[in-house]
Order: sequence, then structure tokens, then C-alpha cells
Amino acid sequence: MADLQQFLVRFWGVRGSYPTPGPRTLRHGGNTSCIEVLVGDQTLVFDAGSGIIRLGEALMQRANGQSLRVALFITHAHGDHLVGFPFFAPLFAPQASVEIFGPRLAGQTIEQIVTPLMSPPYFPVEIQRLPSRRDFYTLTEGSSITWLNKEGRAQVEATDRGVLHHALKKTDKAQQVHVRTLFTRSHPLDGALVYRIEYAGHCLVYATDVEWGQGCDPAFLSFIEGADILIHDAQYTTPDYQQSKHGYGHSTVAMAVDVAQQAHVGELLLFHHEPTYDDDQLDRMESEARQRFPRTRSAWEGLEINLLGG
Repeated sequence: MADLQQFLVRFWGVRGSYPTPGPRTLRHGGNTSCIEVLVGDQTLVFDAGSGIIRLGEALMQRANGQSLRVALFITHAHGDHLVGFPFFAPLFAPQASVEIFGPRLAGQTIEQIVTPLMSPPYFPVEIQRLPSRRDFYTLTEGSSITWLNKEGRAQVEATDRGVLHHALKKTDKAQQVHVRTLFTRSHPLDGALVYRIEYAGHCLVYATDVEWGQGCDPAFLSFIEGADILIHDAQYTTPDYQQSKHGYGHSTVAMAVDVAQQAHVGELLLFHHEPTYDDDQLDRMESEARQRFPRTRSAWEGLEINLLGG
């Protein structure tokens, strides 16, 4: 049984666009987007970039043959956020239950989006033949997901502002794991989901693949207000952005800092690193951000943060 008072985030992939293994990326890592959040008695995974491959192996080792329940949240369908999905070990385990959440994009449900990744001619093993249990949830604008400890499957509610209005079973609300969603349309061409995870009076926001070239969306600022930790896209330096990257759907370090300041977050994690930047460049970007927002770190593979301390 997991510790019900945990709220731990681990980074398994922090790059954007495509994986970049090699000596230039050893300290930050070369895998694409994937973070793990152990919160209450839930295991939440955000995005299925190449980082999810090692995470899947670790989850199976921890389970040690026992039942395993994982909730996987997809922000959008670009390749760097899905490339690891067909190699996620729990999908191949009969004792595993995987809940898969994601947006409707180009008229397709999340099940329709990920199924071709494990279908001929792209992959030799069809997803329908896998021994795991899989439940798909297509999230609409403002969807909200809540787990009640020891209750098993998620409760999903589509609401105007991503807040549950229906009556929950009588339980200590401090023990509810609650994920809220906001759909942003700044990432071409179909947009991306931003996730806010709340538990025991603390909050983590995962906001990758967003761009604020014309100023940050007020709805986004309201959504992330007061978060303990904000994981925010910071792919580009300002000169690179101004020269050739405007409109690509990614932010600069300066944009991420502006957002953190305006939303009064506790700590900023720079994320979705540009694959052509080496570790030294990312260090310089971190130093630049800290001049304006001292509580900033550049995310790296293996980084762990415990929101509940200890």
C-alpha cells in the first residue's frame, strides 16, 4: 500500500521535439517528455515521450508481480509526447490496469489517437491483443478527474471550469486526488491540455507546449494561480525565438518567468528543452531565469521533488 501522504514528482524525460542521447545532454538527459507523480495512493504519468520507457520498466519492478494501476495523461498527439507509448511495459502485463486520458484532437478520441501507434503497419503488436486492462477517457474542455483513496477507477466529470460539482462519497476531501484540465490553443495546430494536480492542500501544474508570444492568456494565469510547482515549457532563448521560432507553439525562458511571477507560483521548473541545446546552454538559461525568479530550476532526468517535504 502506497503512503497516502505522498506527493512526489519524478522527471523521466525533459526534452522537446525529438530524443537527443549523447555526451552533450548527459546532465539534463535526452529523453522526451514524461513525468511521474506519486500522489495519495495513485500513480499518475504525464505524457508518453521516450522517457516513459524506463519509467514503465521501473513500475513493473516496483509492482514485483502484484497488481498495478496507472493513470496516463496525454497533453496532445505530437510524436515527441507519444513515441514511448508502444514500449510502455505495463501495457503488456496482465496484472496492470492503465487509464488513458487525453483530449479530442482533429475529431478523434484519445483511443483513436493512440491505437494506430500499435497497429500494422507501424507496430507488430496490436493494442487490442495486449493482456493489460485499458480504459480510455477523452477529456473535454474543463474536464475534472478525481480519485477517492481505495476506490479504484477514476471519476471523470466535464464541467464549465474544471471543478467537480457532483456529490462525492463521504470522505476526507484532503485525501482526494484531483486533476483539473485547461485546453490551450497556442500550440499548433490543435492545441494541448494543461493539467493541475491537487492533493492535501498542495498543487502541481504541468504546462508543456504553450506559447505566450502576445502575452499570457488570463484564463491560464487563473488556472495556475498559486501552484506550489509550475512545470512550464521554456524551449527557446529569446534570440532564437525572435529569429525563427515564433509561432511554433513553445515559450522562451522569459515567457515562463513572466507567467511564474504573475501567477505567484512557489517554484518554476523549465521544461521541454530544445534538442539542439547542450547542458551548458540549459545551465545558462537557468541562470538567466533565476535573475528574475530565484526559485527556478532547469528540469533534468532523475530529478525528484516532494511537495509534502521530508
